[in-house]
Amino acid sequence: WVVPEFVAGSPVIDASDLGHPLLPPERCVRNDVQVGPPGGFLLVTGSNMSGKSTLLRAVGANAVLAAAGAPVCATRFSLPPVHIHTSMRIDDSLAEGISLFMAELLRVRGIVQAASDAREHGRTVLYLLDEILHGTNTAERRVAARGVVRHLLEAGAIGAVSTHDLTLAEAPDLARVARAVHFREQVHQEAGGTRLTFDHTLRDGIATTRNALKLLEAVGLGGLDLDE
Repeated sequence: WVVPEFVAGSPVIDASDLGHPLLPPERCVRNDVQVGPPGGFLLVTGSNMSGKSTLLRAVGANAVLAAAGAPVCATRFSLPPVHIHTSMRIDDSLAEGISLFMAELLRVRGIVQAASDAREHGRTVLYLLDEILHGTNTAERRVAARGVVRHLLEAGAIGAVSTHDLTLAEAPDLARVARAVHFREQVHQEAGGTRLTFDHTLRDGIATTRNALKLLEAVGLGGLDLDE
């Protein structure tokens, strides 16, 4: 753990050996992470259970600790003063008649508005979007998610987006400014079936593996007809 350093005028979060502050040391895998500067974003891809959401939460939780004047779970952690906004674990509401997709839209609208307001006042927003707009079909989600990211880039915010959609940043304008990192898994075929392991180590580039069908096999559902 280390005392964080606030760097005014440099809108970049730069962390060495960053870990999630709530994980016990024997389970905490640490990674070097950089978020920012404005005009670009961190694109985090990877298969299920590989560590995408935990990485975003580690960035956010440590940024909150830093703002509170506390040590952070890293060996080096520098950041600008930021206003933190997240879209994670969004729920629908039967009582309010709001679908999951609408709940996500309302959340990201608030983030985009906060980023625009912050720019007008010379402040910086840190956004963390976990599986953005997953409550709708793939084609519309891709278009909508790209639109949200463009708004945040235009507002000068810094942030990270995790996604299973490996084509999210294929639009030429986003491909130029996305810094892609990924997690991966190892598949082991054993006598008792399929077993997956994860090293939770961050690597450069877009993810090259997927594991949804392997997880299906691992829980004993691999014999289903997946074409129906």
